[in-house]
Amino acid sequence: MTRTWQEKRRERFAKWLNPPGLEFVGPEAEKAYQGRVQRLIDAIELKKTPDRVPIYPNHTFLPAYVYGKTPLDCMSDVRLAVEIWGRFLEDYAFDAYGPIGLVTPIPPMETLGYELYKWPGVGGVPRTSIYRYVEHDWMEADEYADLARDPSNFWLRTYVPRFCRALAGFTSLPAATEFIELPNFASFVSAFGRPEVRASLEKLMEAGRQTLEWMEVVGQFMGQAAARGYPTSAGGFTKAPFDTLSDTLRSMQSAMTDMRRRPGPMLEALERLTPLAGRMAVDGIEQSGNPLVFIPLHKGADGFMSQSQFEKFYWPGLKKTMETIIEAGGVPVPFAEGGYNDRLDYFKDLPKGAVAWMIDKSDLPELKKRVGDHCCLIGNVPGSLFHSGEPADIEKYCRRLIDEVAPGGGFMMASGTVLDDTRPEMVKAMIDATLKYGAYC
Repeated sequence: MTRTWQEKRRERFAKWLNPPGLEFVGPEAEKAYQGRVQRLIDAIELKKTPDRVPIYPNHTFLPAYVYGKTPLDCMSDVRLAVEIWGRFLEDYAFDAYGPIGLVTPIPPMETLGYELYKWPGVGGVPRTSIYRYVEHDWMEADEYADLARDPSNFWLRTYVPRFCRALAGFTSLPAATEFIELPNFASFVSAFGRPEVRASLEKLMEAGRQTLEWMEVVGQFMGQAAARGYPTSAGGFTKAPFDTLSDTLRSMQSAMTDMRRRPGPMLEALERLTPLAGRMAVDGIEQSGNPLVFIPLHKGADGFMSQSQFEKFYWPGLKKTMETIIEAGGVPVPFAEGGYNDRLDYFKDLPKGAVAWMIDKSDLPELKKRVGDHCCLIGNVPGSLFHSGEPADIEKYCRRLIDEVAPGGGFMMASGTVLDDTRPEMVKAMIDATLKYGAYC
């Protein structure tokens, strides 16, 4: 008998509430963990109001800055990173914690000659800054057909060697699908004996060893955090297919031009990338046990493209990706970065209670009126207020959000933008205001 997406999700929620094999440090930790997870579930499902408005994290290196450290410190020392994240769990009462997996280790990036990003202390990026993306056409305009024909082959033999200098030897690899039958055996296997391929494989294995050592420490921390009563904010990650294409394959300028000059090849490539985006999301929640999937939306905001372009190039792939997540029993958490005031009608294209939308600059009270009975809303204390305001301003803003958006449930408090180096007292003000005004009973 085929299970519905609601039945699958109930199973995932049950395992999220009671993770198999997890031993809590005590009854209070178990109660705290289940209370936080249930609070998130109640807000997402829209079936009942939680005990209070959940406080959802939206940050990367905020814990480092709070305790006087830098992103470089954390990206260089995993034990320091987990120590800082552990302190942050105890000192700041979020109902989940931001994924420490965003703290990417520097050594394996150096080993691979990774050029998609520049990190603190490299390439002019200040040592106190976060990492920065390198805007570049990593895929040429005439390669859409190659990407659409076989995305994995294009990724391994063309795209990855361009931004990982140490993996340049992979351009000499044959297509994996050529490893069939005896006539192809020698030609396929011998390629891995070429000096340039062997050199790249050795670099990749070394980077793998470095990363595995890092992730073992992170994995231990995540298990300990859960045992102490703290769930992660998401278990999976993916991107809108258009963002995958325009973020890290074509540059933003080239992608915007391609919509007019190469619409056919672009749409074909987006169609091939869409099932891969859904599979990556589902793989994440299967491995983690947390059914929430974070989806940062970069190029679909008002002003980036017209409504007709959004309908043609952006929404179909994103919608299908979220449908794949929902069908698997997961919960898409798309982060509508920028303003989505012209896109509100699309919020109802997916089932009621299936999606939790993170809101940046959109009018959240207006969203509540128009779609608040259909989907959970998360947000949206402005980043500018964290930097230029005072704690009293944060409290006032949060109270207004609670008064206008929280009634009936379906709302989580969060910053509108990703937080990094704001003042600790401003974060405390958001948390304290939510605890003070956000109780439902």
